Amino acid sequence: MSKSSSRRAVRTALAAAALVPFAAVFAGGTAAASPAADWVRPGSVFVGTNHNSSSDPSEPGNQIAYYHRASDGKLTLVGKFATGGQGSGPGQRFAGDGLGSGNSVRLTADHRFLLVTNAGSNTLSVLRILPDRLQVVDVVPTSDGSSSQRFPNTVTQHGNVVYVLNASGQGSITGFRLGLDGRLTPIAGSTRQLKAAQDRFAPDALKDPTQVAFSPDGHHLLVSIKDGPTNDVIHGANPTGPGRVLTFGVDGAGKPSKDFVRTDFDNRGPFGFSFDREGNVDLAEFVGGGVEDGHPTGAAGSYRIGRDGHLTPISTAVADHQIDTCWVVNNGKYAFGSNYTSGTISSWKVNPDGSLTLLHEVAGTTDKSANSQGSTPLDLGVSPDGKNLYNVLPGSGKLAAWSIGANGELTKIGEFGGLPQTVNGDHAPSDFSALGSPAGIDVS
Repeated sequence: MSKSSSRRAVRTALAAAALVPFAAVFAGGTAAASPAADWVRPGSVFVGTNHNSSSDPSEPGNQIAYYHRASDGKLTLVGKFATGGQGSGPGQRFAGDGLGSGNSVRLTADHRFLLVTNAGSNTLSVLRILPDRLQVVDVVPTSDGSSSQRFPNTVTQHGNVVYVLNASGQGSITGFRLGLDGRLTPIAGSTRQLKAAQDRFAPDALKDPTQVAFSPDGHHLLVSIKDGPTNDVIHGANPTGPGRVLTFGVDGAGKPSKDFVRTDFDNRGPFGFSFDREGNVDLAEFVGGGVEDGHPTGAAGSYRIGRDGHLTPISTAVADHQIDTCWVVNNGKYAFGSNYTSGTISSWKVNPDGSLTLLHEVAGTTDKSANSQGSTPLDLGVSPDGKNLYNVLPGSGKLAAWSIGANGELTKIGEFGGLPQTVNGDHAPSDFSALGSPAGIDVS
């Protein structure tokens, strides 16, 4: 197949996926009639509080902060609603990043339900979206609770198949069927180990598996693993591991291949990722930009998924000269990365061939004055029309918003409260401390 034919095929698959509701896509190809649609507000934003109350019952457990989104991009908090599980609370290494992951909160394709990981209770929740509240539909264990099947921190969906990643120990992925009523049924024989080599029950945010996601055509599952660095790297030592993306094939029954294809990233720290309109991977490389003033700086890269699952570089380590570029999203024309330590947003142009060109090292700024930790920007979300960008700020307990211009320029709309603020400083007192550590976002 020629490159142009291949790209047309991917575009066709993407368009088809956008038009077919998940309820009509079942293993074996059998379509089912969709029930009357629940109410779904055209503009909403959902953020996980990642709160934990196991050591202090007076604190809430994990919650979702639910915002209505106006036509100008401004947000109004509807309320915070329990997921029926426990978050991780602040991380011991980085208080502002308790999960070290991307996509811990995901809208289903039809925008009727939210999928939410509960890392502190090893469960996955499904919440129904209603005009003025969120309603728990189901809460299920993410696996058998063994050492490599705990601490779920990211989730993905394609059709009626859902996969969750457990980040502890060797790490694992496991699958579920999503019913029309929002209930989850485990897929027998779907669990696969990741060889992630975590040495703690609550994984280290510098090393752990970061994100699981279906490719747009549903033929592959991708998992990013950071592998380092340690504290010593901040002072010039080498990272501890290669950084990896693992790719599993997915069969017609929704089961992953027995083995994965591994792509190494030369110690660049692969973190969060998204897919462009051609199905290419835009990936944050949080130590991929070289060392400046003694600090490893961030970058983004783009990669083509081969039929065998191997990733072929299109652009490698396009540096933004910021610190800790950990999450990258795109609106088809432009990609945006959040920089945890710098407290900024960087931007790249997504070229027709899938390559990235740096647009602005600093395309947007956040209010870093909240505490000594700063705003610690984490997960990003883009509105479905590609016109607004939202960023979770655990250090200040806010959600930042920008409008995206036709030329990719960001214009600040504001920062909106309603999220818990992480502890002042960059270390939590203990694993699963009774505090919030906001993480995970999705936008409708």
